[in-house]
Amino acid sequence: MAPEPTTKRRRTRRSTSSRVKLEDVARTAEVSSATVSRVLNAPDTVSETTKDRVHAAIKDLGWIPHGAAKALATLRTRTVGALIPTLGHQAIAAMLETLQRTLGEQGYTLLLGRPDEYADRTLAQAEKMIQQGVECMILMGEDHPDALFELLDKRGIFTVITYTSGHYGRPNCIGFDNFGEMAKLTHHLLDLGHRDFAIITRPFVGNDRIRQRIEGINAVLADAGLAVRPKHFIPVRDWTIGSGRMGMRQLLAEPTHPTAVMCANDYLAAGALIEARTSGYKVPEDFSITGFDNVDLAEHMDPPLTTIQVPAREIGQAVGEFVVRYLELGELSVPHRLEAALIIRGSTAVPRGTSKAK
Repeated sequence: MAPEPTTKRRRTRRSTSSRVKLEDVARTAEVSSATVSRVLNAPDTVSETTKDRVHAAIKDLGWIPHGAAKALATLRTRTVGALIPTLGHQAIAAMLETLQRTLGEQGYTLLLGRPDEYADRTLAQAEKMIQQGVECMILMGEDHPDALFELLDKRGIFTVITYTSGHYGRPNCIGFDNFGEMAKLTHHLLDLGHRDFAIITRPFVGNDRIRQRIEGINAVLADAGLAVRPKHFIPVRDWTIGSGRMGMRQLLAEPTHPTAVMCANDYLAAGALIEARTSGYKVPEDFSITGFDNVDLAEHMDPPLTTIQVPAREIGQAVGEFVVRYLELGELSVPHRLEAALIIRGSTAVPRGTSKAK
């Protein structure tokens, strides 16, 4: 009689580190399991010699501590959440890169989400991040649904707002003054002699940073007895170079042209400059064009863009350090407002037909 076929059991392959336990590390280092735990969670309570032995054992065994177990033991996840509208903008990406590095150096993980135009979707993202144990939530700007702030407050999630200086009164704001910096840029154009202005901007519903910039322009012009004509206020669909070109094309189609075109960011300004030159106009002779942010593109346009240099990396570092100080020490001293800088380049000049700046 033929023997019955044997059934081979499929074995799940597991890494060496997954089979190693804390007790194995303790045995190799010739210390107790409690000592290994102290080395990982309270290293200041253990001698340097003991720490060296434990870390050597961890390295030798290839052990990786289980994150969830460690979180349960310490009641800490060391995870920070951030709701960021885009990663496609160079200044925002630079801020996040520095923020992640600053947090990472202190053993924190940054978890990213994106706010949605629909409030319920934004709340759902925030809920998921809270479920994953974020100890702090970083928001970009003050314009968010009240329900989001209520949720974070109810769950006891420490909240920090970045890329603004608290223009509308929210606490824990770390950044620069969007209103004041755009006002500075407007004064520069007035000093050159410009009196006829246009604005190209993306929509700013839900974006207080852009709104503040537009408010800064309008306030300075009002003080000078001027205003942007409605037909010279051009809202475009987004913040890209293509939208900048579309906005400038719309301006050029008008029977009367401004002499100064102020754009809400450098990408829109680059598009406006390209479209003006493609259409046969000269910059800055026919139009002075300005941007905001000082992304790398601005310096390499022809002519280079006059703009506002945003301290993106400084913001990322300041936010990261503030979050760590609060979570580790309970310290709540918000850093002073960071300063941006007016960068004057070849895209702005005295308007044609004006002998000197007024």
